[in-house]
Amino acid sequence: MKLWPIFFLIPQALSSAMAGLPMDFVSPLGDAALADGLWEIAELHYQQKLADASLTPEAKSQIAIRLAESLIHQGNSADALELLNQSFVAKNSETPFWKAQALAGQNRFSEAVEILSTVMSDPKAPHRVESGLTMASLSLSLGKIDVALDTLGKLLPESDATTAAEVQLNLVEILLDLKRIAEARQAMPAEKNVTEKNRARAAFLNAQLLLREGQFAKAEIAFQALVNHPQGQSNRLYHSSVIGLADALQSQGNNEVAISSLLTFLQGNPESKQLSAIFERILRWMPEKPTPTDPTLDQLAQWITPSTLPAIGPIANGSDAVSAWPVYSNSNTQSDLLAQSLFTRACGLSRIDTPSAKAEATLLLHRLRIEYPDHELTQRALYQQARWNLDSGNSDAAFAVLDTLRDAQNQPILKGKSAFLKARAVYLQGYPQQAIELFDEAALNLTGSEARTAIRQAAIARLRSGDVKGITLVRQQGAPPDKELEADLELEKALSTTPPDAARIAIADFLTRYPEHSRAAEAHLMAAEAALAVSPPDILFARDQLGALTGNSSPDLAPRIALANLHLADLSNNSESAIAAARSIIDTYPTDPVASEAAFTLGRNLFQAGSYTPARLVLEKLAASDSNPNRAQVAWLLAARAAALGGTSQSKEEALILFDKATESNGPVNSIAHLEKGRHLIDMYRLAEASQFLESWMKTLPANDPLQLPAGLLLGETLYAQGSSNPASLVDALAVYDKLLVHAQDQPAIFNRLQYLRGTTLEQLPDEKDPSRRREKQAFQAYHSVLETTVTPKEWEYFERCGFRAVALLEKAQRWPVAVSVAQKIASFKGPRAEEAATHARQLQLKHMIWED
Repeated sequence: MKLWPIFFLIPQALSSAMAGLPMDFVSPLGDAALADGLWEIAELHYQQKLADASLTPEAKSQIAIRLAESLIHQGNSADALELLNQSFVAKNSETPFWKAQALAGQNRFSEAVEILSTVMSDPKAPHRVESGLTMASLSLSLGKIDVALDTLGKLLPESDATTAAEVQLNLVEILLDLKRIAEARQAMPAEKNVTEKNRARAAFLNAQLLLREGQFAKAEIAFQALVNHPQGQSNRLYHSSVIGLADALQSQGNNEVAISSLLTFLQGNPESKQLSAIFERILRWMPEKPTPTDPTLDQLAQWITPSTLPAIGPIANGSDAVSAWPVYSNSNTQSDLLAQSLFTRACGLSRIDTPSAKAEATLLLHRLRIEYPDHELTQRALYQQARWNLDSGNSDAAFAVLDTLRDAQNQPILKGKSAFLKARAVYLQGYPQQAIELFDEAALNLTGSEARTAIRQAAIARLRSGDVKGITLVRQQGAPPDKELEADLELEKALSTTPPDAARIAIADFLTRYPEHSRAAEAHLMAAEAALAVSPPDILFARDQLGALTGNSSPDLAPRIALANLHLADLSNNSESAIAAARSIIDTYPTDPVASEAAFTLGRNLFQAGSYTPARLVLEKLAASDSNPNRAQVAWLLAARAAALGGTSQSKEEALILFDKATESNGPVNSIAHLEKGRHLIDMYRLAEASQFLESWMKTLPANDPLQLPAGLLLGETLYAQGSSNPASLVDALAVYDKLLVHAQDQPAIFNRLQYLRGTTLEQLPDEKDPSRRREKQAFQAYHSVLETTVTPKEWEYFERCGFRAVALLEKAQRWPVAVSVAQKIASFKGPRAEEAATHARQLQLKHMIWED
């Protein structure tokens, strides 16, 4: 019996319940999320609101009701029920209605019906109509058809015309299920009373009635109209119309046309939720003895793609180690089409009486069982194989499979069919008592006519066996002017000016006023040095100043001039000239301090040119002998980088020693050296060593040290990357990312990145309450949190990554309207991927027939 969606009227209930409430009664973000179908986000905001100690009792009660609603929508009825049982919610007039919904979500239908009947008895109770519709639905599931019909009947006299029409449509559905066709036709509402949103549903039910009334041609026309005009239809209704059209065609004897219509539909809608119903018809309508070139079998073969095994090991999709471990998903809609095609073609081939056809059929079912062990068809494939084994006389193999299926607790019908099939076989083998027990077992699991057949067979067996039991110049005061001294003083003032850009201007001004000064050469040199020290460097000015020194400087300035020319070449990005100039300085002035600076510049340029081994040799020699500890530390760091990029496993190992050399002193790049060593260990996939190194270093840092953030990101990355072999490390990675959120409160770009990393980690972790599921709800909350902003994002990459992952999770859960809404929200920020998001939203709307008002 049909069980209607329990929450189909809840959005209307929310809007009416929230209208006109005081501000402390509402949570704008929570209410907006609830209205948009973002249940997890609504839950988060209502929980935050509920924690507000300033709430009045009435506001607290109302927020709790909305929180319970968000929990129920997510299928978390247990927590909802626990909340609704709290004393501060008890007196809320909406509590009984939501308690019933929570109980229904736990399959406690009888208790839910009892509460709803109490709501129905109070004419002023909120959600009365919704209560009646829900009560009818639950009554149907309990087999209390008369109660369902009576409940709907009671709603009709007190409903306005449009509400009554909706109730009548529900009545029609029930009566159709009961095959009470005349009463269903009589219950159909007048077209003028049917609201716009229900017109497609009414047209569908009318087409179904025509089909059941035997008016197949009229039914075909009615279903064809729905198929030709999908506007206003839900995805489910449209797909059902396609199936209805096929039923109408087949009922007129057009089996091939009916099958063709379904195959054509599947070609454009491989993700339909009604694949089972479609393939069941295709199999049922195929010829009993198809030819090997049957067009249906050929089409099924085209959907059976070659079997491929997943790649072993990491798959690199990005620049960090996290990207090497993909996000896995157990849901693949294309797999359902493939699985259905495997099963249906196998069953079709089994009807062809040739060894090759039967061998292929067996191989197809074997592939289905191996590649899709959790698919609903897998056990049916086993059952089918058992039947084939029985047909071929291999009863032992058949019985082994059937006994396995009889233990399938989640599929009572299949259990029953397996018991029945074995019962029939053992009976024919002359074991009537075993057959009786199996027929009784089948009767307990089967329904309808199949159950009756099992009972009848058990009775026959008993009868036959006789048995029955189932982040100022200062001048000396009064002294006569001394031009030369004044000039010297002006020069010293200029030379001591800071910062470099101000020094460059002051020295240039001095040279303009005293171009023939005895120290002009020194001034030109210092002007050049200052010009090279500004950011960005003034290359042309520096070149002019150094040009003025050609043949016009003392030998004492030669080393510094050579070094300035080296810096000029270096900052001009002339690597070849810089390398040559550096080597010249080292050879010409080996004991002068400029040699060390030249060696450093030489090593860095060699490194930048990709000559890692020569760079490393120069830098290691410099680091070991340099009297400047800060430069020595930087040289160790660059040498380590060169070794890491050297290309051989030995050089990569030696890089670790060099990184350690760089971390030995508390110089300017100590923290960078630590970070780069951690990065290098990760890149070498020495993940456990990387995490241990980073954790030890982080413990030496103050809790509020800005370095906690980059170090933590690296630690999280290495822990995440170990998740494939050690799932517990994913929990540790998540704890790191959670802790880092505190450091990212005023850094939106980092916040976005962290929420993306949290989300990808959560998607891998088993749900704490249901280990068979992943923490996709919390992952969705992490991704969606970056979208809850009213300002232009500070960064786009992770912002949009989060948005698209949120959409992907909604699509996986087949929450198509919400997925469209979130994709449109991403597009509204007008980022780099805005058009992609907008296009995706439109595609989802078209594909899943989501019509906007």
